[in-house]
Amino acid sequence: MDFLRAVRSDKGDFDQTVMRALIPSVDLEEVDFSAGTTPNTLFELAAAVWDVDERLAISMFREAASGGSSSALAALGEGLNWIGDHEEATLWLRKAISANAGDAARLAGLLGESLLSGGDSVGFSEAEHLLKRGLAESEEFGVPLAKLLLAQQKVAEARELLERLVRADVYGAALLLGNLLAEEPGNFEAAEAAYRAGIASGDGHSAHNLAVMMLENGEPARARELHELAKLMGDSSPLETARD
Repeated sequence: MDFLRAVRSDKGDFDQTVMRALIPSVDLEEVDFSAGTTPNTLFELAAAVWDVDERLAISMFREAASGGSSSALAALGEGLNWIGDHEEATLWLRKAISANAGDAARLAGLLGESLLSGGDSVGFSEAEHLLKRGLAESEEFGVPLAKLLLAQQKVAEARELLERLVRADVYGAALLLGNLLAEEPGNFEAAEAAYRAGIASGDGHSAHNLAVMMLENGEPARARELHELAKLMGDSSPLETARD
């Protein structure tokens, strides 16, 4: 709570002029300072800071969580997951779940995602269980779960899940489904349909991978057309006969 103490006046209120100088662009009107110098006040301030400076917000979440704010526990775990610090995210997400802080299913999904991203195959079984809990709350955990299923050679289950996610327009599912189908004999049209669904969602990687598939299928003109589309959509990978 050092930051709050530093900007608190002798009268007990907070000097928002100083705060705006230290953390410009933050909407302080969103923050309830009435509770004073407490972990929950710091959490609220950190939540407002997040859209401006994620690293600063995480350091504030960490201090608030260490001070006893259960809301900060969940926010810290999710924030660390977001920036890719999965090892520390796992630690705080476990603490948040133990403290019943936040949405239990969502926290479970985030923990499963961090375990998967951490690359520890020993934790695959736990990660799968957690991601399935998260999927019951939000389809955002569907693509990580599908990747985990594929890593465990559970291809049929992964395909069924991905087909469901594509129907629900979950971003990233079409690319993964297209890649899966493209590797299976006799699924050219299904793979193309999946990639085109990815293109429709704004995914340039789907355009690139479809271009590669067309090139491998002996259709260089269509491949070049799709390659140009992929570049316009942000994927400038060279057109070679090897999918991403």
